[in-house]
Amino acid sequence: MAASLSQSEPGAPLLVLGASGPVGTFLLDRLSEQAVTVMAVSRQQPQRADGRVIWMQLDLNHGPVEAEASVLVSLGPIRHALAQVEKGRRLGRVVALSSASTLFKTQSSDPAERELMAELLSLEQALEQACRERDIDLTLLKPTMIYGGGRDGNVSRIGALVKHLGLVPYCGKGLRQPVHADDLARVVVDCLKLGRRAAGRYLLGGGETLDYPTLLKRVGSARGQVVKLVRLPVFLLKLMLKLAHLSGRMNDVRPAMLERQAIDLVVDDQPARERLNWRPRAFRPD
Repeated sequence: MAASLSQSEPGAPLLVLGASGPVGTFLLDRLSEQAVTVMAVSRQQPQRADGRVIWMQLDLNHGPVEAEASVLVSLGPIRHALAQVEKGRRLGRVVALSSASTLFKTQSSDPAERELMAELLSLEQALEQACRERDIDLTLLKPTMIYGGGRDGNVSRIGALVKHLGLVPYCGKGLRQPVHADDLARVVVDCLKLGRRAAGRYLLGGGETLDYPTLLKRVGSARGQVVKLVRLPVFLLKLMLKLAHLSGRMNDVRPAMLERQAIDLVVDDQPARERLNWRPRAFRPD
């Protein structure tokens, strides 16, 4: 197993960026079953100990890791993966996590979101170019909304809303395909096993497609609550959100998020199912 994970150098360590996040936590659990040594990088001090994991506490915003590896798994910002590729000399394989949001937010009404998506697309292209120039096999994974592990932004935000409101307002019935963090960890391991056969760019949707009201109810049910929904016009929800902002609440929720409730945020992940054996689970929030 070590040879397949480390490409040409059996026993060489595997470098994992963003190892303390939800996907990283599940990935380390899965890699613990394999004969491979992992160099795990995170800004936070790890809460776990594993004889096969070498932890490095580092803020990658200040520069790449001063360590060489033949395989890189990047679960954080794409710019960190790009910096590591440009720095490294022995890399032969990269598996990087990005986002399917580039399909849905490039035309957002929020200028900050449009700018962020333009930057992300540019970084993806730069990473692909850097890998081509260095003859590195790149697998770029672009999932829809990620949940699981207790630290997922969207589902946790919805859960908090459901918990504190007797009636939960919504304004759209757009479709969603939530992806569990552990399913992403599994496909990363599968990509490492496949080697260069896994190279390419892949969209990843969840194992179930459900409309936004059903997603709200499912999140509430996971918390033992019966969710009562009330559909309101989007302009009214925006007004309510503005009042919340004025009182210092819900500042992480932007008007564009309300608009997207009516948009289908789904992808065609058939190529990943055929080439990577992508078999995600149905949506069952933690």
